[in-house]
Amino acid sequence: MNNKNTMKVVIVSDIGYEKLIAEIYYDDAFIGLIQQEEGKNNLKVEFSNSNTPISLESLQEALQVAKGKLLQQHRDS
Repeated sequence: MNNKNTMKVVIVSDIGYEKLIAEIYYDDAFIGLIQQEEGKNNLKVEFSNSNTPISLESLQEALQVAKGKLLQQHRDS
């Protein structure tokens, strides 16, 4: 990822989901989340309506980090 842009992944419990989700932020703007309502082998991405442009490389990296953090929760529990 480019150092001037910051990516943050936060694992949270949200009342709209039965299972934990991974929220993805880029330069403090919420860009989307990964949810696991259909199980850890069927993760889904939900994008926000954010107009924040993000490079494909940064998005791919953020999705991998978010997926890893979310699946780590299964190993830790």
